[in-house]
Amino acid sequence: MQGITDVLVDAATENKIRQEQVESFGRLMAGFSHDMKNHLGIIRESNGLMDDLLAMSGMPEDNPTTERLRKCIATIERRVVMAAQQYHHLSSLAHRPDTPYSSFQVNDLIAEECNFLARYSRLKQVGQVLEPGEGITPLYNDPALLQHVLYQLYMVCLEQLDIGDSLVIITRQDEGNAVITFRLTGTDQASIEKLADTQVSAAVDKLQGALNIGESTDDYADIILTVPSLAVE
Repeated sequence: MQGITDVLVDAATENKIRQEQVESFGRLMAGFSHDMKNHLGIIRESNGLMDDLLAMSGMPEDNPTTERLRKCIATIERRVVMAAQQYHHLSSLAHRPDTPYSSFQVNDLIAEECNFLARYSRLKQVGQVLEPGEGITPLYNDPALLQHVLYQLYMVCLEQLDIGDSLVIITRQDEGNAVITFRLTGTDQASIEKLADTQVSAAVDKLQGALNIGESTDDYADIILTVPSLAVE
């Protein structure tokens, strides 16, 4: 009996340590994101100053040097805006573990996740398509755990796709539940049957959700994740 107790205590301690690691990692990412946004702000201000100085220099606008400088300034501005948006998503991602259970917009969470995962699709030359449903009410559940599930499913789906295929992520609401469909084009049902029993099954259970094989044709196959909105304690 003592041996079983020790195992349970060890498991509880291990879970607590893992949770603390996730929270620490999130705080580190949030701090990093905040600092980088400050750096980008300074770069943007300096870029604007260069634009002003160029305007004050009296150089003709049709001068080749002026044109090249204008293009450089525009490129820096565009890249700063893109980077700032990335850090905004990173900050949101980092803060997800702050509160184990909270209310959040499913479409926002998926958009943030796919923003980071798009690189993996590009590397494999697979299309990433988001089809967010309208009017989906906020979900009360564990957003950090749902992020983990979405990441695992995304990567598992990506393994099944070939160059030129697409991964379409569709969201909708069904009686208070968020329904997230991963549609794999160019894949039939037989190829994804094994995905119904993945390493995320325990995490889906903790969300009190369900993972099922959905509609399939000769051209595509669906994996459907259903996540309920839990009662607020």
